[in-house]
Amino acid sequence: MRPQDCVFRLEDSSKAILSFFRASGQEKSHSWLSTGWFTMVIAVELCDHVHVYGMVPPNYCSQRPRLQRMPYHYYEPKGPDECVTYIQNEHSRKGNHHRFITEKRVFSSWAQLYGITFSHPSWT
Repeated sequence: MRPQDCVFRLEDSSKAILSFFRASGQEKSHSWLSTGWFTMVIAVELCDHVHVYGMVPPNYCSQRPRLQRMPYHYYEPKGPDECVTYIQNEHSRKGNHHRFITEKRVFSSWAQLYGITFSHPSWT
């Protein structure tokens, strides 16, 4: 039995990437797409259903209690706070960084279209 061939349609992924740039003004803001972005693009191209574990929703920082601190990197427990970093990167126009909140908004809009489910935490 031969393994099933997988086809990665570059033109579809390119359209998705361009839609992200247009929606968020990335080309003018010195930002770059995260590895999570590229992983999600590949996953929706190769899989009929994608189940994402451990990705917080786009509104996570606005709903999280301010007193609850979470490090941005797991390997830097005393490093910068996750939400402070997300919010600063989202609004900053200097430097090069990810716009995680914008990426998560795009992923949320893709959920029904591409069969993506989010859990731990759930995005519903």
